[in-house]
Amino acid sequence: MDDNRPTFWEKLAREVSGNASAEDKTWPPEAQEPELTEVRTQAQRVWNRTAVPVPDYEPDVARGWERFQLRVQTRETPLLPEKKKETYNFKWAVAATVALLLVAGAYFIFSPVSPAWTEIRTAANQTKTIRLADGSTVALNQNSTFSFPTNFQKENRTVRLTGEAFFTVAKAEGKRFTIYAQGTKTEVIGTAFNLRAYAREPVKVQVVEGKVAFARTETDDAIFLVPGQEGVMAGQKVIAQKQVIPNKNFQSWKTKSLTFNNTQLDQLAVDLENYFHVTITIQNKNLRHCRFTTSFRNPDLKEVLDILAVTGNLTIIQKGTTYFINGPGCK
Repeated sequence: MDDNRPTFWEKLAREVSGNASAEDKTWPPEAQEPELTEVRTQAQRVWNRTAVPVPDYEPDVARGWERFQLRVQTRETPLLPEKKKETYNFKWAVAATVALLLVAGAYFIFSPVSPAWTEIRTAANQTKTIRLADGSTVALNQNSTFSFPTNFQKENRTVRLTGEAFFTVAKAEGKRFTIYAQGTKTEVIGTAFNLRAYAREPVKVQVVEGKVAFARTETDDAIFLVPGQEGVMAGQKVIAQKQVIPNKNFQSWKTKSLTFNNTQLDQLAVDLENYFHVTITIQNKNLRHCRFTTSFRNPDLKEVLDILAVTGNLTIIQKGTTYFINGPGCK
C-alpha cells in the first residue's frame, strides 16, 4: 500500500488546484469508497478557502508538490493510536493527513513571493522626481528615501517614505494611495500634498489639493485635511493635530522660491535654515518679533542675509555654517 501513497496525493493535489490531467480524473475503485470521497470533498473545500488567486502569477506546481511531500515524509507523529496499528491502511492515512497538510500544500504551491521593492535615495542637496505606474508623481527632497513595490500597480498603491516628498497622486478608480512614514500613514485617492517625515522631527502633511486622511500607522482614528490645512504628528502616542498651514514656504525646496509677508524674524530664520541647511541664531531676543515682507526666486543665502541686514538694521556674523544675528531690536 505504501507505494500507492504518492500517486493518490499527487492526484489529489492536482485535482483541488485545478491542474488535473484527463488521467488524473480517473480514480481507481478504492478511491470511490465513501471515506475517500469525503476526504476529496473536504480537501476541495479547504483549498477553496485558502488558495487565493494571484493576478498574473504562474504557480510552480512541481516544486510546490516536492516541498509538500517533504513535509509529509518527515512527519514523526503516529497518525493513529498504537493499539489500532493493525487496522491502519492507506485510506485512513490520507484522511488523517490531507486535512492537516492541505493548507501547507496550498501555501507552498500557490502563495506568491513577497513583492520586491524599489528604493530611491537622495543625497544632500539632491532632489529627484519619480513617476509611478499609476500616473502619480513624487518629487523627493534631499536626504530622503522613497520605496515602492517593483510591480507597482493601480490596485496596490502602497509606498514608504523617510524624509520629505511632494506627492501628486493620480486617481485610480477610487483606489487608495497609502504612504507609511515614521509611524504614520497618509491615505488619499487623488490629491496633491507635501509630506515631511525626517527622523527625530514631527511628521507634517500640508495639503494643496483634494482631501487627505492622516493617522498613526496602527489606528484608523484619522484626521481629514483639505487644501490649506496641515496635520502634525509629534509622537506615536498622540492623535494628529490639524491646523491652518502656518508656514507658507513649506514647498520652497520644490518651488525654489521664498516668500515672506509680514513674517516674524524667528519664523523667517527657520525657513532659511530649512532651505539653505544652515544654523541661524538670533542673539538679541528683542529681534525675534521684527517683521519682514520680501520674496526671493532662486535665492542666494548671502543675498538674502545682506537684504535683511540693511532693511532690519541687523548685524550678521558667520562662523562656519552658523550665522549669528544681532542688532538694536524693533520699535
